[in-house]
Amino acid sequence: MATPAPPPRSDRANDSAAGEMTYRYRPRMVGAEFSFHLEPDALVWELGRRKGRFSYRDIARLRLGFRPANLGGHRFIAEIWSREGAKLEIASISQRSLFDYQNLAAEYRAFVVELARRIATSGGACRCDAGFPPWRWWPAVLFGVATIGTTAYIAMHAVFSGQPLFIAMIAVLGAFFAWQIGSLLVRNRPRLCELRSIPAEVLP
Repeated sequence: MATPAPPPRSDRANDSAAGEMTYRYRPRMVGAEFSFHLEPDALVWELGRRKGRFSYRDIARLRLGFRPANLGGHRFIAEIWSREGAKLEIASISQRSLFDYQNLAAEYRAFVVELARRIATSGGACRCDAGFPPWRWWPAVLFGVATIGTTAYIAMHAVFSGQPLFIAMIAVLGAFFAWQIGSLLVRNRPRLCELRSIPAEVLP
C-alpha cells in the first residue's frame, strides 16, 4: 500500500516538488511486497530481494493502461523501461488474500502522476504511451466485435424460438460483456501522450 516516506523526511512526503514519495503494493497473495520510492533524482525500487534505481533521465519509456483483473476489478498498470532494457511494473491494486484485493487507486494515481512529472523535468528523452500497443489492441477489437456479434446472434435465435427467460439472460449477459469490452477498448486505445498531460482513461 502507499505510505509517506519514512522519517526524518516524512514531513516532506506530501511536498511532491521537493520531497519524496513511496508506493507499495503486493502483486500476489504469496510473496514479498513491492516498493517504489521517488527520490529527488531517481526512482528507487525493491522487489523482494531485488533492489535497484532508475535515474529519471535514464527512464526511456512509460506505458500506462487499464488492465481489469477477474477479481481485482478496475486495475491500472504502469510499465517502466530503463535505457538498459530493464522493466518495472506498478499496479493499482494489492492482493491481500485469495479473494481480497485492496484498491489503491488514489495512491497509485498520485504516485504515477508525480513520477511522470519528475521524468519530464529531468530533461531526459522518455516516450510516454497510453493504452495497448497496436499489435495487441487490434486483435482485441476483432475479438470484441466477434464476441458481441455472437451474443447478438444467440439472442436473435432465442427470440425466434420463443424463450423469454433465455432472451432475458442473453440480454443481461450481452449488455455486461459489451460494457466491459467497450470500456477496455476505449480506455486502451493506443496513442502517444505527454508526460505532463496523461489521459484520464488510463488513470483511476
